[in-house]
Amino acid sequence: MTHRHQTVFVGLLFTLLALVFMSRALFPPDGQALAGHDARALFVPWFTFTRETLLDGRLPLWDAAQFAGYPFLSNPQVALFYPPTWIALLPPVNVGLSWHVIFHIVVAALGMYLFVRFVSGSRRGALLAALAFAFSGFWAARIWAGHVGLLATDAWLPWLLLATAWSARRRDVWSAIITGVPFALAILAGHTASLLYIGLVWGVFTLYLFLDGRDGRIWRQVLIAGVIGVLLSAMQLIPMLQLSAASARAEEATLAFATQFSFPPTHLITLLIPEFFGEPTRAGYWSVPSFDELTYYVGLLAVVGIVLALRRPSRLTWFYIALIVFGLLLAFGSYGFLYEIFYRFLPPFRLARAPARAAFLFVFAASALLGEAVAIWERGGEGLSQLMRWVLGTAVVAGIAALAATAAVFAAQHPSDTSGRYWHQMGGWALALLLFLVGGVLLWRFLVIGNRLSVIGKETTDHRLPITDYLFAALVLLLITDLWLFGWKLVQVGPTAVHPLWTDAKTIIGEAEGRVLPWGISIFEQNGAGPVGLNSVFGYNALEVGTNTAFAGSIADPRSSTYDVLGARYVLAQADLAQYTDGERPLTLIGQTEHVRVYERARVLPLARLVHAAEIIADEAAAITRVHQPDFNVATTAILAEEPACALGGVGEGTAVITDQHDGYWRIETTSKTPALLILSETAYPGWQVTVDGEEVAWQEAYTAVRAVCVPAGEHVVEWVFNGRVFLFGGLVSALALLLVLNALLKVRKKHTADQ
Repeated sequence: MTHRHQTVFVGLLFTLLALVFMSRALFPPDGQALAGHDARALFVPWFTFTRETLLDGRLPLWDAAQFAGYPFLSNPQVALFYPPTWIALLPPVNVGLSWHVIFHIVVAALGMYLFVRFVSGSRRGALLAALAFAFSGFWAARIWAGHVGLLATDAWLPWLLLATAWSARRRDVWSAIITGVPFALAILAGHTASLLYIGLVWGVFTLYLFLDGRDGRIWRQVLIAGVIGVLLSAMQLIPMLQLSAASARAEEATLAFATQFSFPPTHLITLLIPEFFGEPTRAGYWSVPSFDELTYYVGLLAVVGIVLALRRPSRLTWFYIALIVFGLLLAFGSYGFLYEIFYRFLPPFRLARAPARAAFLFVFAASALLGEAVAIWERGGEGLSQLMRWVLGTAVVAGIAALAATAAVFAAQHPSDTSGRYWHQMGGWALALLLFLVGGVLLWRFLVIGNRLSVIGKETTDHRLPITDYLFAALVLLLITDLWLFGWKLVQVGPTAVHPLWTDAKTIIGEAEGRVLPWGISIFEQNGAGPVGLNSVFGYNALEVGTNTAFAGSIADPRSSTYDVLGARYVLAQADLAQYTDGERPLTLIGQTEHVRVYERARVLPLARLVHAAEIIADEAAAITRVHQPDFNVATTAILAEEPACALGGVGEGTAVITDQHDGYWRIETTSKTPALLILSETAYPGWQVTVDGEEVAWQEAYTAVRAVCVPAGEHVVEWVFNGRVFLFGGLVSALALLLVLNALLKVRKKHTADQ
């Protein structure tokens, strides 16, 4: 069987396994989709909005339903320009989301298989490494959490390293250009924080290749690949960078924020017993938050692989060991020292959080090291039997000691009502010991017998399946069993319907104008406004427009003047807000159900209105402070950072009537006896164009957060359009880079044909 045929066969095997693993979520019924907070609260509404907007013949550039208006397509996790996203958009979203995940399981497995086979030379070792990686606890826990973008991004790491190793071997510019493709796909997949760790692995691997070959051209190859990757992804990367520059996350990046969800050193035990602190589907979870951020199990066979590799280490072994140590130290976050160093001296880490995700380096390296260990011992097995007797004997002693220690700790520290945890952990130790021993014996016999058969040439003369094939099949079955015993139950489906508070609120509010202000509602429920036809002041997203967030959150009171400016008419809450139903501008309860209480605010300003006075305050903090002062009237006076283009000061008369509006577009008819300032209570963000009677004019930020434009006296038509020119520019750059990649592919193919 040729390498190509082997690859096709292995790819089909991975596809079959992925389908079986995801079998409960292949075709979810209507109203259900892959479970997980982020799947339901983010990806289902995002992909649904994207699909509906595209079917309507428009790009989803802007979403008026969240954050008082938001540059939707600039959010990298929407990932419309990432081709595999179309898998989720073409069928119904609830089905497409599952197939999107299946696709990336196969991508991750096949990439790891090809990478390990290329650098280690062992086909069977590569297969074990691929299974350990793609069906690891890390992968299963992310499916459980609905971290779709994270999985899509991380799936391209082995492909990137494979392309880099291939390019280092070829040493030509054309292969370097092609290497930029998996990097671009990782960027386009959308999970920016994961790119930090992919970049770290890529950098360390490049250093390894340089030290291994002492060829400085590897740095040129990687530099070219990096540039090509950035250029290919420019259509998404440039708008994302624009949004990141305006993001609230950049302002909030304290060390405490950046180190949320650090990996406690005590959780190292979960690398051996993934359910030591429980799991969320059956036993319950009883450690620090959160389960999905702290799960990085790759199976007991990978642990055996680490031991075997360290006994006869290659240079590649030390690369993987360095990644394991480095990744775990970084994952400790606030429990260690390394993450703080990265935070202080590498600015990109100030935009991320969850240091525990650095343990992905462990998942990748431990999986690949299993393949390298098999390759090492396939090349010669002298001393293996003695080593394995010692390893298995030590495991038995250590396992029995662990069982005894667990019993002693529970007896001394835990009350009787937690005895279920005791039996749970005892069972975990027993299962881990069993899997380690069985896996160790199978791997030992597979390698020893394989070496003997190679020496006598049996595998080349006997057409029957040699015993090594049976042993290897048992190894594969054991590895899958080990990983699926943990991960299988985490693949579930759940309801996609928005929380009843939104549907009940819509019933109470009807078609009235104005935004809603969700108060005290979980972040996972914040994106429910759009699906029911409401527009919200808030939302749930990784990136938020900083000026909007600072303005809206300046005073924690739903009666605040900032919510007048943002056009909030109703306050939605699940709890009683009686403390806000008195005072100067009290809330009035207009309806309630068992799921929601709907209050109307006392002062409700139109989304589009005219004012005839303005105060000039350039400092953002001072401007927000002024909004809250008792002698300032937001209904009649605007706050601008610089003088307006028109002379204000006339009588406060005039009207502004919205005659047409959809996402990214407003048409407003104004009437005024004197020049006035038209305030539009929607987020101020680059890319908006405004015309007055068809003539483009400049607009300004008002109150630091919304948009304003001068209109002359008389009757006029004002149109606001979100143009998305930044996407056009990025698309042009990406198209030119794609032409360069296609040319490189032709050059490489031509040279390959000539060499044959």
